[in-house]
Amino acid sequence: MKLWLRIDNDPAGTEATTLYRWLARDRQLARHARLSPAAAAPIDGEMNGGSLETINVILSNSIALASLITSIVAFRKAQKQQRGGSGDPIVVLLGRSGRSIAIDDDSTAEGVVELLEAADPAAAGVTSDGNAR
Repeated sequence: MKLWLRIDNDPAGTEATTLYRWLARDRQLARHARLSPAAAAPIDGEMNGGSLETINVILSNSIALASLITSIVAFRKAQKQQRGGSGDPIVVLLGRSGRSIAIDDDSTAEGVVELLEAADPAAAGVTSDGNAR
């Protein structure tokens, strides 16, 4: 299953970079997922690429989707705790087939699968009970 992740309202890519590093250190996720960062196009006059805009994710099975959602929820909670509960919450968008879903502190793999299937049942790749098609 191919997905992408973005952080809403993160023009400098700071939170996206932090999320990428968080996910890359998750051993459970690493067993069944490949992550690749995608930078925004460079701004005119700059030599290097833009900031991290998207994290491309390829999952091998539904267990990996559950691990991804669990890790994103843990990331959001850790960032909220680090900020002392102040500031706007980090909005992580997970997307596939032209649709994006906001992952919040109560998100579950089953709920995400249901939303993906509602958008495009053939493209979701897993059933609502978490089994691979």
